[in-house]
Amino acid sequence: MSGENKYDAKKEWNSLFLNAGMSFPSEYVIRILKGSFPRLNLDKAAFRGSRFCDAGCGDGRNLLLAKTCGFDTFGVEISEEIVAKVRSNLSKAGIEQVDVRVGSNSKIPFGDEFFDYLLSWNACYYMGGVLDFDAYVREFARVLRKDGYLILSIPKKSCFIFKTSEPAGKEGYRIIRNDPFKVRDGEILRMFNDEKEIEAVFSPFFKDFIFASIHDDCFGYEYHWHLAVCKRK
Repeated sequence: MSGENKYDAKKEWNSLFLNAGMSFPSEYVIRILKGSFPRLNLDKAAFRGSRFCDAGCGDGRNLLLAKTCGFDTFGVEISEEIVAKVRSNLSKAGIEQVDVRVGSNSKIPFGDEFFDYLLSWNACYYMGGVLDFDAYVREFARVLRKDGYLILSIPKKSCFIFKTSEPAGKEGYRIIRNDPFKVRDGEILRMFNDEKEIEAVFSPFFKDFIFASIHDDCFGYEYHWHLAVCKRK
């Protein structure tokens, strides 16, 4: 399958992130880190000095938020160019001490049990042609300490991303076609049927799952997402 896939992730995401500044932090990341809810209320006092990594940090927007929450902050992106851009974006915002490195979902360039919190926001389901999501789960678990938090956003089957997708040759994986934002065409994504399947896939290494849901029609785009917070076993 990887030989058939012409998608070049570094090229596509470089073209997006290198030509724009840093956006505002994601609304639901703000809610998770700053808010208090009936099913989720993270201990804000524990943030200061804890190690927080955004795996797939994009333009750095959520790293800025994490820094203001008191975390020791780290990031991972797929190319040297994006990493340099993230550092520049954060520097312009007055944030200098953030460790951002080149890596991927399958190779996070930090040591075992290094982090207290790991964020994968709109990122963990990109496969890059290798249909082994379990490898991502193992890698997330490797870099988190026991009882460390994993925070995820994963598109639902009904999300606009999958609207014109095609089977990728293995159950649970889809090739993206006609992406309206012109950055995913040809990429393979892991698609989950529901929260139960997400929990089943992550449960060999994670526990205490708390789920939430976004179901938003944004002027014709179905922003339908699973949100999950769980702990490393």
